[in-house]
Amino acid sequence: MGSVFAKKSADSVITPEQQLQERKEYADNLRAQLSHKCHKENNLDACHALGEFFLAFDKNKAMAGEVLRKNCHAGEHGESCLLLGQMHLSYQGEQDRDVKTAMEHFQKACMFKVGGGCTMAGIMHGMGIDGVLPVDLNAASDEFIKGCDLGDKVGCFQGGMIARYAPTPEVVADFKRAIKMFTLACEKGSLLSCREVASMYEDGVGVPVNAVKAHEYHEKSLPMFRTDGTGQK
Repeated sequence: MGSVFAKKSADSVITPEQQLQERKEYADNLRAQLSHKCHKENNLDACHALGEFFLAFDKNKAMAGEVLRKNCHAGEHGESCLLLGQMHLSYQGEQDRDVKTAMEHFQKACMFKVGGGCTMAGIMHGMGIDGVLPVDLNAASDEFIKGCDLGDKVGCFQGGMIARYAPTPEVVADFKRAIKMFTLACEKGSLLSCREVASMYEDGVGVPVNAVKAHEYHEKSLPMFRTDGTGQK
């Protein structure tokens, strides 16, 4: 009986070739399903997923760009606009890096109520791009506020940093806005934002000194800690 069981066990082993075939069949089925929902049912979320599929599985940047562009411009799908912007910014499109077009897509994503689009536009304003986009922290702050209002915690954190520290002379500090944005980001899981709130309560910046609150936000940050120390999940 031992030899029979051994034979069955050997027969059940999946070879690398079989694994590749199974993955191919899965990918083919998923591609067909997404394509049908996108092109036949005009499902905008499926179109976005199809664009992501072309990027991740097929490594077909041209097809991804075509689907996402239509979904962004004709379908007004903010997530597709955001992904297009990221493609233009990181050389993932069918053309060379195009910062101006990336910014246009981030702003369009923001207009379509995707907070990450606002935040990316803010980051670009904050960093500036030589010969294309000057550094403008007030414009960056405006975009971060929009992103935060739409629930993007990175926008809340970045906007809070500008409002608290006013890093350039043309920026006016706004401590009340800073602690509001940091608190929102903290509640969404931003370790650094929790620590900023704790610090503001410790020092009485924008709020009365409150050791209990400071301790509360320090404690809140502890479970968020990651090995890279950022807490920006």
